Amino acid sequence: MGCQSAQPAATCLLQPRPESVRAGREFTRVTLRDWGMATLTDLAELVVSELVTNALRHGIPSARKPASENCVRLRLLAQAPFVMCMVADPGADIPVLREPGPAAESGRGLNVVESCCVRWGWHLLDEGGKVVWALLRPPI
Repeated sequence: MGCQSAQPAATCLLQPRPESVRAGREFTRVTLRDWGMATLTDLAELVVSELVTNALRHGIPSARKPASENCVRLRLLAQAPFVMCMVADPGADIPVLREPGPAAESGRGLNVVESCCVRWGWHLLDEGGKVVWALLRPPI
């Protein structure tokens, strides 16, 4: 995991491994604390957890590529009182908000993100891959 931080931006490169979800949450918690934005920590950790999980599950196109080409990039941008959480992955599949059935054990990640943020979206990158982002504000 390689991370850089300088308010109002911080970036963390996450390897394509399940433990990267935890690493992304920890990076988010520490960064927001350092920025004096701890009131957003719980919300941001939840959103980052969902975005990184989705990137690892759906955004890594081929296990045959070197791990360095399958990394996920977490970026946090602050403009008080807002924080933008962005997760870039090498996949080109467009994120789709689904309504999973009541017995489904997965498929709710973007629903969680949507319920936690002011706005969310995605865009494709010129060099390939995509970024999924969520704009957060402190709870009232």
